[in-house]
Amino acid sequence: MENYKNRVAVVTGACGGIGGVIAEKFAQAGAVLGLCDIRPAELEKAAERCREAGATVYSTTIDVSDEDQVRAFCEAVGQNFGGLDCLINTVGIVDCPGDVEELSLAMWNKTMNVNLTSAFLMAKYSVPHMKQRGGAILNIASVSGLANQENAMVYSITKAGLLSLTKSEAIDLAQYRIRANAISPGSVETPLLHEAVDQAAKLFNRTRDEQWEVWRAQYPTQRFTSPQEIAELALFLCSDRAANITGANLVIDGGLTALLPER
Repeated sequence: MENYKNRVAVVTGACGGIGGVIAEKFAQAGAVLGLCDIRPAELEKAAERCREAGATVYSTTIDVSDEDQVRAFCEAVGQNFGGLDCLINTVGIVDCPGDVEELSLAMWNKTMNVNLTSAFLMAKYSVPHMKQRGGAILNIASVSGLANQENAMVYSITKAGLLSLTKSEAIDLAQYRIRANAISPGSVETPLLHEAVDQAAKLFNRTRDEQWEVWRAQYPTQRFTSPQEIAELALFLCSDRAANITGANLVIDGGLTALLPER
């Protein structure tokens, strides 16, 4: 396990399927935590789990696509804990189906704001608290940023944008010893995956179990990724052991993107 004693880590989407596990792993590694999410009751439960793991926690409910709320949250974390070492952006929505003709502008804007603009804003207001001592930014992207799926246009666009944002952060912030990397999972066993399966089943006129099996069978490893696997990779990428890794996108997808589909 990495040692994050006396290091301050911010996790967005801290009560989500991936964010919650990442927060707990960083708590177990000794980090001081700044946690945010839009769901107050769930966030309090996530914060309590991290406190039980021994972490000092500052948590607050915010909309990460709202500039004023993000600014206030980052300033509070930086002032309360004397700086910031790690920013892990896990927020994302998947309930945004539609092609270029069908997708509404409202859904386009919502998905852009939640999946991409939030990561920009969190970095914008976290970086000033990282500059003096260096740090690490980690963006949870997706293999959908590398290859698109039918009827999932805007989700893929936001994840591709997130990968590009990561590269720009790595280039521009290297002078301050701030690294930026991304993790691109395939399907991860979280509540969001179950929601996506339900949506796809309706779209393709399948039962839920049939749709689950169709997706699972696409992976050479014949399984989805666990949130714990994402969290372990996050711990490494934000640590000193990854000190010269920046601008990278680490794919963890059971071999999905290595596979040439049969035609």
